Amino acid sequence: MAELSRNRLQGLKVAVTGATGNLGTALLRRLTAPEYGVAGVRGLARRQPPGIAPYDRVEWHLTDLGEVRSEEVLAEFLAGVDAVVHLAWALQPGRRPEQLRQVNVDGTRRVVRAAVAAGVGHVVHMSSLGAYAPGGGDQRVTEDWPTTGIPTSQYSRDKSDAERVVREVVGRHPQIALTVVRPTLVLQPEAASEIGRYFLGPLLFSAARLLPRPVARLLPLPLPGVRVSFVHADDVADALVRMLDRRATGPFNLAAEPLMDADGVARALGAVRVPVPAFLLRTGLSAAFAAHLVPTEPGWLDIGVGAPALDSTRARRLLDWAPFHRGDEVLAQFVAALGLGQGAAGPLLRPAGGAHLDPAGDPANAPGPRAD
Repeated sequence: MAELSRNRLQGLKVAVTGATGNLGTALLRRLTAPEYGVAGVRGLARRQPPGIAPYDRVEWHLTDLGEVRSEEVLAEFLAGVDAVVHLAWALQPGRRPEQLRQVNVDGTRRVVRAAVAAGVGHVVHMSSLGAYAPGGGDQRVTEDWPTTGIPTSQYSRDKSDAERVVREVVGRHPQIALTVVRPTLVLQPEAASEIGRYFLGPLLFSAARLLPRPVARLLPLPLPGVRVSFVHADDVADALVRMLDRRATGPFNLAAEPLMDADGVARALGAVRVPVPAFLLRTGLSAAFAAHLVPTEPGWLDIGVGAPALDSTRARRLLDWAPFHRGDEVLAQFVAALGLGQGAAGPLLRPAGGAHLDPAGDPANAPGPRAD
């Protein structure tokens, strides 16, 4: 992994929205490390995280970006900071698309407007592979591929619209450096239970962990069309720090090798692939979603089948970024942690079945799944 110049990190004041989630926690691990010399880190979340590393070195501001009153908190949160990294994103409830849009698109608008009003010099917006239009064929797409999203996916539509909002608001202020980040699927073992709850729901997640080993090794995957890669949250955090360090602007794809087809995914997991036509998988997922068996809307499968593979050359060239973790190893480690119900401290990353503590130290009901 190439060394950072750290010229701009010295004395930098950084604000991070969605700071307690999968990627936010990974980013805090780096920003709060003494060797980077960051002057101060502010975190925005819905709930106060536990007073342990990396959360204990952060100045916390609490709000819900889906609410208009969050604008007052954002003004204080962003006052006097040099850069904001906008990671906050709601993945659930999938059955309430307007509620998701209030957080993801309207909330993004509130963040970037507040950043402009506060005079923040650098805005880093976390977008996604899901913002891209389908296609690409056998080619990996670069950052100029259309970001019109996949129309049948709520997540994809919101990611595309959030990017448009950021460009419209920040683009009117050329003095502000704007970076848009489009990673592939971001995993780490510490987020296994969080992601399991998002996509399987608590009941199915618990049931899946009890499956006999021979059954668990059967992996239904659509054929043809699956071409997927993964990237570790720590490697995305490393890229984000490099963007802050170099004040790099423009869009960046982030993906680790290898790019896997359905057989490659099965090999990485030591599983037996069961070929299933994509339309049958989607029909089954639609039925399970309608029956409230899973919280995952069927559009996620459309992303998995239709989203293009990513070319990360720009990040490697301009940031000297090189992922430390192989994507197939990240996937295998994540699934192993998922089966064990592993997680980490905090209201979002808590292990499967584990209660968290509220700020008063009393057991509290687990919060609804939100990637913030």
